[in-house]
Amino acid sequence: MSPDREALAQEFCSLADDELTQRVASGGLTELARWVAIAELKQRKLQIPAPDAGGAALLDDVYHGDMTIVARNLDATEAHVLCSCLRAGGVPADSGDTNLVQMHSLLTIAVGGACVRVPENYLAEAQEIIAAFKRGEFQLDEEFDFHVGES
Repeated sequence: MSPDREALAQEFCSLADDELTQRVASGGLTELARWVAIAELKQRKLQIPAPDAGGAALLDDVYHGDMTIVARNLDATEAHVLCSCLRAGGVPADSGDTNLVQMHSLLTIAVGGACVRVPENYLAEAQEIIAAFKRGEFQLDEEFDFHVGES
């Protein structure tokens, strides 16, 4: 069972400044724990550390341009799949209007379907990845072994 926000707040409050900063920088915290730890750092007026090389980025300070719609789909699931494919290819992407399209299918045409958005600086790369996806370059063949690594 994962700890709740109050338990995490108590734990991070009891840590020394160095240890708290090191835990945030490690990148090994859950999302909730990371935000609670960052709140504690802010309360102590400490600088939020950059994550270690192996950790996930906490805050992306680089501006990559305005979000641009790179694809529209009448099916929200396809928008989610394309978004995941782009992220796997290193392109920051998000999907939009997917909940609306899933809940109110009669409004799908009116809103233009679900969309996939990427920052302007990634537009060309995103278009290449989507084209490769549509050509079937990422599909698994019938001989794909799902049990790789097992002996």
